Amino acid sequence: MKNKENFDKEYKDLVFKIGYFRNKNNLSARDTSLRLGFSDSFINRIETYKVELKVSTLLKFMELVEITPEEFFYAKPEDYAKDKEIFDLIKSLSPENKETILDLAKKLKR
Repeated sequence: MKNKENFDKEYKDLVFKIGYFRNKNNLSARDTSLRLGFSDSFINRIETYKVELKVSTLLKFMELVEITPEEFFYAKPEDYAKDKEIFDLIKSLSPENKETILDLAKKLKR
């Protein structure tokens, strides 16, 4: 089991992403709370760590802002759309072309 410090950091990252996607969708904390069926200060209390987030609430939130769990938990959500597009294109390539792309990516990384 991870130590408490790591857990706290990961939980803070998760709560940060709620704010990120909420702002990206131009939703106030109050509006988000009400749309999820909670009191008007509920999301604010989550974002200030006064209430612990439940998985069911997180899933409702993702539905509200129309994102998948994959997008929510992506390391850099701002890069998700482009990275997914690249990945989807690569999946459609022949094995030989995948190797070519992999070689090119390795060269570009240097």
